[in-house]
Amino acid sequence: MKICRTALIGIGGFGVEHVNLMQKLAGEGSLQVIAFAEPNVGAHQESYGKLTALGAIHYTNYVQMLTFHPDIDFVVIVTPIPTHKPMCIQVMRMGFHVLVEKPPAITIQDLDEMIAVRRETGRLCQVNFQNTSGQAFRTLLERLDSGVLGQVEHVVGIGMWKRLRSYYDRTRWAGKLVNDGQYVLDGTFTNPFAHLLHNCLLAAGVEGAPDLYPESVQAELYHVNDIEGDDVSCIRAVMANGSSVYFYAMLCHEASEVPSIAVYGTRGEAHWDYQNKLTIRTQDGEEDLAFGPDDLMRNMYLNLMKAIETPGKPLFSPIEACRSFVLVSNGAYESARAVRAIPGRFVIEQEEGDSTVSLLPGLSEKMRDAAAKRQLYGEYPLPWATPTRPFRMVGYSRFELPADMLASKGRPTN
Repeated sequence: MKICRTALIGIGGFGVEHVNLMQKLAGEGSLQVIAFAEPNVGAHQESYGKLTALGAIHYTNYVQMLTFHPDIDFVVIVTPIPTHKPMCIQVMRMGFHVLVEKPPAITIQDLDEMIAVRRETGRLCQVNFQNTSGQAFRTLLERLDSGVLGQVEHVVGIGMWKRLRSYYDRTRWAGKLVNDGQYVLDGTFTNPFAHLLHNCLLAAGVEGAPDLYPESVQAELYHVNDIEGDDVSCIRAVMANGSSVYFYAMLCHEASEVPSIAVYGTRGEAHWDYQNKLTIRTQDGEEDLAFGPDDLMRNMYLNLMKAIETPGKPLFSPIEACRSFVLVSNGAYESARAVRAIPGRFVIEQEEGDSTVSLLPGLSEKMRDAAAKRQLYGEYPLPWATPTRPFRMVGYSRFELPADMLASKGRPTN
C-alpha cells in the first residue's frame, strides 16, 4: 500500500486520538502528515508538538492549508458537530477525500446535501463510526448477510454509562439542542451512543440499502442533568424491510457497562458487544467468538487508504450508509416533541472526584427488563415516563426542531 498524505482539521477534544493514531501510522511508514489546521494551538500544545515533530505545517485556516497542499490524499475533520457539513462540502469540492467524525450531520437535509456533493465530486467520504470496523461486528454482518439467522425481526441495543457533570461542562455545545444559532442536538443517540444506534441499523440490514429507511419512529427523551438535550432515551424504529430496531440508553447509570446489541431472526439470535465479542445461537448450536482488542480507528484509516488506492473497495462507513441513522435521530425528536425533566425525587445526586453525578437507580434496575420486553419506558411503565406516539417517516426530507423545544432558543440558521 502506498504512503498516503493527510491533513487534519481540529486537534482538540477527540482530535487528540487522531493525532496519536497519525503519529503511530507515520511511525509505521504508511502515512505522511502534511499539515494541520487549528486556530487555538495554545490550548493544545502537546498535540501541536507531536504534529510538528512529524513535519506537519500548522495553519489557522483550513481552506488556506488545502490550497497550499493540493497533493494531499485525504483530510480528517475533527471539529464541533455543526461544522461537519460545511467543512465536508468545502473539502470535497476542493478535490480531497474525507474522513469525518460522527455524526456526519445533524439534519437529514444537511446529510442529503453532503451526499449529493460527494456524488458530484466523486470523492470518498468515510464517517468515523469506528465500531463498524471491529472483527466481531464485521463477522456479524457477514453472517447476517449469509442468512444464518433467517430474516432479522428485531434488533435491540442497550447502552448504560455514567457521565459526570464535568462531561457537560467540557465544551459550550455539550448537552445543547441549539448553540450559536445552529442545531447541535447533543444527546445519547446523536453523540455518546451514536455508534450503538448506527450499528443497530446496520444489523437490521437497512443502512445504505436503497428504500429501506424507517417507516416510523417512536421515542421518549428525558434528562436528569440540567441540560437541554437528553441523557435518557428509548427509541422504536419500524423499518421498511419489516425489521424493528429498539434502542435504550442512559448516561446516569451507577457505572459504565459494555454496550451491546442483540439480533433476533426467524432462525436464531446473535449477541455482539463493544468488547469485540460475538455469540450466535441457532438450532444447530451456539458459537462464541471473542476476537480480543482491535484498534478500531486504525481500521477506519487503513480501510479509507486502501479504498483510495483501489477504486471500488467498499468503505466500512460511507456517508451514504448513515442516512437511516440521521433519519431515526431526527424522527426521535419529532416523536418525543420534548425533552422531559425527570423529577428530582427519582434522582440521586452525589459528589464524585472534583465533579458531581446524577444517577437514576430506578431505570438502572429496570432498563434490561424493558428492553427484553421491547417496551418503551412509558409502556413499561416507569413512574416518571410519558408515552409518545409514532412519527411517520415515509418521504421525510427536512427536519426542524419541534416548536416547544425551540422556546427561547431562536430559530437555527442551518
